[in-house]
Amino acid sequence: MSVHPALSEEERTAIDYEVPTDRGFHPPAPSVPREPEDVRRDALSAHPMLRRKAARVHELPPELVARLADHEDPEARALAVRDPETAPAVVGRLTRDPDPAVRAEAARHPNLPRPRLTELLDDEELAHPAAANPALDVAEIRRLARTPGDPAGPSVDTLIRAVRSGRLLQLIDSETYRPMIGR
Repeated sequence: MSVHPALSEEERTAIDYEVPTDRGFHPPAPSVPREPEDVRRDALSAHPMLRRKAARVHELPPELVARLADHEDPEARALAVRDPETAPAVVGRLTRDPDPAVRAEAARHPNLPRPRLTELLDDEELAHPAAANPALDVAEIRRLARTPGDPAGPSVDTLIRAVRSGRLLQLIDSETYRPMIGR
């Protein structure tokens, strides 16, 4: 009830509600595009569930994405970084976020500045999400694929196709390729 669109922010805050923080909020996908003013209202709301709902809109204006990326709610930050248009500086900053899910989402973002992406490939926590980043260049893929016995990497073309199709994490975790990257 506290998320009903007819309520004002004052009416919403008068309702005694608790938003669970131990699980994500995944509202159903709207069947029709949402009106920009409704999305803006939700993004600026004090209600965490409405902010999360707004953060899921891929056409969110850049100023609202930046605002959600600075929010105290880690799920709003993680959802904001899923926007394909999130500014590179914001994405780079969110790779250092206190929340591990936010850091992982940022490491996968195609707008992650290349120097930071390269740095994350050697980060124990974020190497896997960074390796799944579609902006990873072929030279880095080849570097990851090298093994001491085969400096060219036996299946670099397979890895390149996996990166481009978004399946690199799945491939890296397979028994066949795990020894190639030393994981």
